[in-house]
Amino acid sequence: MRITAHETALTQRHLWRSAREAIPMTRTVIVEAEQDGVSGYGEASCFMTEHYNSGLDRMHADLRRTAPLLAELDLDGPGGADAVWGRLAAALPASPFVLAALDSAIHDLRARLLGVPLWKSLGLDRPQGLRSSYSIGLDTPEAMLGKLRERPGWHAYKVKLADPGDLGILRELRRETDAPFLIDGNCGWAPARLVPALPDLHSLGVTLIEQPYPRAAWDDARALKELSPIPVIADESITSPADLDACAVAFHGINVKPMKSGGITPALALLRAARERGLVTMLGCMPESAAGVSATAHLGGLVDHLDVDVVDLLAVDTGHGLTLDATGRVDLPDRPGSGYLPDPAAHGWYVHQVPAARLHPVRREVPSSTTVPPGTTDARDEHPDTRHLAALLRGRTVGAASLYAEDPPAGHTVPKARPGRGRRLSGMATLDEVRGTGAGTALLRTALTLAALDGADTVWGHVPDAAIGFYRKHGFDVLGRPLDLPETGLNHFVHRSTR
Repeated sequence: MRITAHETALTQRHLWRSAREAIPMTRTVIVEAEQDGVSGYGEASCFMTEHYNSGLDRMHADLRRTAPLLAELDLDGPGGADAVWGRLAAALPASPFVLAALDSAIHDLRARLLGVPLWKSLGLDRPQGLRSSYSIGLDTPEAMLGKLRERPGWHAYKVKLADPGDLGILRELRRETDAPFLIDGNCGWAPARLVPALPDLHSLGVTLIEQPYPRAAWDDARALKELSPIPVIADESITSPADLDACAVAFHGINVKPMKSGGITPALALLRAARERGLVTMLGCMPESAAGVSATAHLGGLVDHLDVDVVDLLAVDTGHGLTLDATGRVDLPDRPGSGYLPDPAAHGWYVHQVPAARLHPVRREVPSSTTVPPGTTDARDEHPDTRHLAALLRGRTVGAASLYAEDPPAGHTVPKARPGRGRRLSGMATLDEVRGTGAGTALLRTALTLAALDGADTVWGHVPDAAIGFYRKHGFDVLGRPLDLPETGLNHFVHRSTR
């Protein structure tokens, strides 16, 4: 099994706001697990990074750190997918999003290798009649009304509110629809504001309240459960199966998000346990693309409420997966696994593995980035161990990097480098228009991760004198004196460990 990591930059049709934050753009890491020419996919969002350890640098570092374990995982070994998840969970105890991406990719791959949809490989019944709620992010009353009017006729509307006692927006929305309202506090409300508003919320057709109080406010949550005429469900309070007992006491139900809980494996266990206890269940998602949420929907037959409208909220995506009609009806693709198909032309990609030819436009514009004339054939480019990466802006290639399976040349003694475990970074360049935006950092970060996932322990290269500060900033050491190369001028030999 070969693992690849890609980066995305996801924007939404409207700036997404909740009581906690505003999100202009979400970065994610898409994990691809490949075996026998078949690929499965999972996704990890750069979201609430302090809480979930989901910053991009941390998620890449976790992938690099677990690379040796990933290289030896066996889908057909004793215990199957559950045993694989157990090993991954032990290695990633504080990184649920990376764990989830890997677990989902492996489940997706297994189902595709079997030639069956994900729900079937999980032993579930075919999901029937799935309908998602539509989320209306926090905004001005006029903007929130506009969002509802853009999507009339949905099964239910999930409304973000800053203050449960401010009922004006709900009254305005109610004039537009008879559909139930699910309201979400994202941990931002206080009992003094919510409790007096409960009768009015009930009369306005609110049928569910999600995570009104902070996770630590267990006493307030238990008190609210006793007096609320509206079911209250946990979101931030339910992060793993270990939280279920406390949530069963303090809430009427739970919102399960596979990314938050650590993947398809624990999400499935949570949903089954919650149903056994008679809890209200919701299945939701994080800010993610079709690569992640398509797998989530395969669990939809187990829940009372489904919230997978993220693909409708996006202005860009990474490919094709589940679809929603004009009223929120969910259609799962008639394809094996999650049904997700990546689209290389989709504008959601930020750093993506590509054929060598995709990099030629950048290398023509930055000829000093490579010793091979742009547009010509390099025998190394088609080697199965070679990786070519593009940085993308609205689908256009604006950055390039290649990794070749080469050890450091003789005469360069790199500490801890083992024979056959080197990767040469070559042709690294970005166009002037994206310099200073982080595109080069994203390329380098992804290249280091792919090298580690391919079993390398050292990445090295010759870099121009003007770029030496950039490489030092990212942990590369400089070895020896600079060389004056005829093709590219003064260059330094740099290297760093992939761990």
